[in-house]
Amino acid sequence: MKILFIFLLFVVYFALSLSLESTNAIGLYLIISLGFFFWGVIEWRRSINRRNAEDRARCEELLAEIPHTQSLISDSLLNVMLIDDVNNILYILQRDSLVEDFSIENVPFSQVLEVAIVEEERVLNLYPKEGLLGSTLVNNEEIIEEDSDEDEEEEEVEEVEESIEALCLKIVVDDLTKPILEYPFIVFGEPLATDSEKYIEVNSLCDEWYQKICIIIKRYEHEKVVVRLWQ
Repeated sequence: MKILFIFLLFVVYFALSLSLESTNAIGLYLIISLGFFFWGVIEWRRSINRRNAEDRARCEELLAEIPHTQSLISDSLLNVMLIDDVNNILYILQRDSLVEDFSIENVPFSQVLEVAIVEEERVLNLYPKEGLLGSTLVNNEEIIEEDSDEDEEEEEVEEVEESIEALCLKIVVDDLTKPILEYPFIVFGEPLATDSEKYIEVNSLCDEWYQKICIIIKRYEHEKVVVRLWQ
């Protein structure tokens, strides 16, 4: 309500400045109207930051009820990954909006079979490589090699700014009802330029948690199960 009133004053003073004849009066009212405008923008940003802080605090309160030693919370507060290194449990929490409750998947470390970094449906890194998705990774590597030759030819003609539309961790678990879990770092509809600081930060974070889950997998040995496709 306060912000709306400030912007209303901006409109009033700006309209008055257009109706005056005196140059000094016009200048004064324009300065006052601009002052109200910038004040309104500052208050609006403060309101957004305050709301974001409150949403994050509520999210952290919910997560405090789940025992964990490490946490990863998305900027949207819709996706969370937790590691409980005491009880050896991996949690993946997801929801569609801030007003909804999280759906919680808790997986014992011993049931984590594989982890992969997937960028726009391409498997970039996979552990273990001889595991369930080994053939998928090999096929992608061959495709990437073929694409790289074509890209080199295209780059000679024209340089195009690249962006990534999807980046996630996919985790295979020993659960027939839901064998594949996913944690998104970049979601479709929110692409990031590959040369941006945000992408570098997100990519580094993705690689860090990929390494953590690799360590979890290394702690346990599993019987191999044949799975033909990554879906």
